[in-house]
Amino acid sequence: MLQRNVIKTSYKVDGASSTMADVVVTLPVREGDEAQLFGKYLNRFMESRSSEAEQMAANSDAPYLMMHSDPYDGHEVKRLIFQENSVASDFSIGWASARIQRAARIAS
Repeated sequence: MLQRNVIKTSYKVDGASSTMADVVVTLPVREGDEAQLFGKYLNRFMESRSSEAEQMAANSDAPYLMMHSDPYDGHEVKRLIFQENSVASDFSIGWASARIQRAARIAS
C-alpha cells in the first residue's frame, strides 16, 4: 500500500521564519523481482531528472531525493523523501505503472 505524507518543518534563520515541506512516499517492495524492478525504475527516474536534480542541488541545501529502506517480513518498506510534491507524484504514478506493466507481462 502506497502512502504519501507531507511533513512541514519550520525554522528561523537570522530572525526570519521559514517553512520547508518534505513529501514522504512510503511503499512496500517485495524481495526478488519486484525489488529489482524498483531499483531499475528508481535509476531511470533519477536519470530522467538529472538536470532538475543538479539545478536543485545548486540552489538548495536539501537533497532532491532521500531514501530509507527497512526490512519487514518478506519485503522492504521504502521511504522516499522528496522536496517537491509534483516530483513525488510523478514518482508514485510511474512506480504504479511499472508494477502494472510487470503484472501484465507475468499474466500473459
